[in-house]
Amino acid sequence: MSTTACRLHMYYWNKDNFEGLLQLAQQLEADECLKPLASYCRFRERGLRRDAFLALELYLDEARSFDSSTARHAAVQILEANARTQGVHQFLAQPLIKRFLLPTLQGWLQEDANTNIPVRWLGILNRDRGLLARALSMCPDDIPVRKLLVDLALGDVEYATHHLDESFFIGAVDDAAQALGLAGTLIADAPDPDMFTHQSSEVRHFNCLIADWRAYSESPLGSFSEWCAARGRNYSYPIKVYYEG
Repeated sequence: MSTTACRLHMYYWNKDNFEGLLQLAQQLEADECLKPLASYCRFRERGLRRDAFLALELYLDEARSFDSSTARHAAVQILEANARTQGVHQFLAQPLIKRFLLPTLQGWLQEDANTNIPVRWLGILNRDRGLLARALSMCPDDIPVRKLLVDLALGDVEYATHHLDESFFIGAVDDAAQALGLAGTLIADAPDPDMFTHQSSEVRHFNCLIADWRAYSESPLGSFSEWCAARGRNYSYPIKVYYEG
């Protein structure tokens, strides 16, 4: 396959990412402090990784001279632009996160622990449930934070149950049930629970699955999959890949 054909093939399968990078570049160019990041996006969209990271280094060098107000403004602009742009996964590179976003937000939080913005974004970047819960208590209408907390709780339940087709539950059933209860409460307390239709369906699914596992565990005849099939339960499980060491 030629270089051009490879490029077209990669663009097709990563179309949302590349188009999002161009959208980000257009947004970032409007802010003088963020123009090197616009260049980073354009180079990444073109597949010029080396040039992209040179542009990123230029930005990180410039950012060292930012005062706290400028740095905080830039951090929020970067994070909000990324959140608005669906499908992009090559923008928030690790050097940008570790050398600019996290230090800026952490310094902000240390200086003013009662400000929601650094609490929120640190929670989102680090998947820190304590900070996310704190951010939600400060702003109960924050749907992205609420959704992330719900998804993290559901992720715990999915992990605990993803080997049930092999009749194996990971961890304590009560812990999974507690995580599921938290997800349900977060959805019920949302300003508009209809925005959580998919997550509500997941909660119902896992409630049934855990209830059936509890019932099966009281008299485990045969495998759990066989037990479910005999009762007309048609659960699906994620594909598992096993590696031999």
